[in-house]
This record gives sequence, C-alpha cells and structure tokens, in this order.
Amino acid sequence: MPGLALKPSLDTVDLSRAGGPSSATVVVVGLPKDNVAVVFGQRTSEWPQRFNTYLLDTDNIVINPQALWDAHSDKSRFLISQVVPTGFDKDPSVLCMGPYTEDRNIAVYVSHQKPGSGGFTQSDAQTSYHDFKIGNKTAITFTMINAEDGGDSDYQDTVVGVAVAA
Repeated sequence: MPGLALKPSLDTVDLSRAGGPSSATVVVVGLPKDNVAVVFGQRTSEWPQRFNTYLLDTDNIVINPQALWDAHSDKSRFLISQVVPTGFDKDPSVLCMGPYTEDRNIAVYVSHQKPGSGGFTQSDAQTSYHDFKIGNKTAITFTMINAEDGGDSDYQDTVVGVAVAA
C-alpha cells in the first residue's frame, strides 16, 4: 500500500467503477485520517466546464462519496449536480468530506466541452500547494487546481480549491 502524500500529484486512476474513464489523469490530494476536506470551484471559460471529485482509498480505488460539479454559465461558481450517495452533502457549492478513521485520497478529474462537440473531454490540470502552520504544526493545506481546456493556454478555465484541515 503506497504511503499518503500530502502534496498533490497527477496520477492515472481507473474511475470506471464510478462511471468515469478507465485511465483518467486526476489530481490526487491526500486526506489524512481524522482530518476534514472542503472542495469548491469556479468556472471562468466560455466553454462548458465540469469536474468530478472522488474519494479514494490509499491504493487509489474509488469509494464513496463522489460528486459531479457543473457551472451553468461562464464566470460562475460550480455547483454539485450529482452526488453519491444521494443526500450526502446539503450545500451544493462546497463538498465537505471527513473525518475518516483511515487515510484517504481525493481525486479531482477536470473536463470541458468544446463548441460543436457532443461530450466532455479531459482538461489539462496544473496544481499549486500551500501549507499553513500554527507553531510547528500544519493546520491547513490548500491545493489549487488550474485547468486548461485548450482554447487559449491560460490555465484558468476551471479553478478548483481543496482545503484539508487538521
């Protein structure tokens, strides 16, 4: 079993058990046991954007909860349009996960729909990471995911934040 990484990584994960691609490039963020995570996002692109969040075990196998996020217009906040299990989270603009009794990972899969295309295609994601300490102890880690849909190379078409608090 791989160790839990606190800094985000780009990994290839099989999301087919949850209705996603079998070989998806996702951003993986560690969620240590007894910690909580908050996920939220913003769309700035004119093209339709979407992202999915998945809770994974430390072997990167999908477990629940999962959420599908859509933003209905450019420059709008993403809202959860589907969540498994149904009714898991009551606030459609943020997803709160944890605390769990075992280490977990959060996977974020970002996609877009080009004009005239029939479906969503994976976007290219980049990450930045910051940790905030109180004394010598990390209190919050924050991962920012910036995704590019191929329209202009600005890496701000979808912006997702994942905060993990001890």
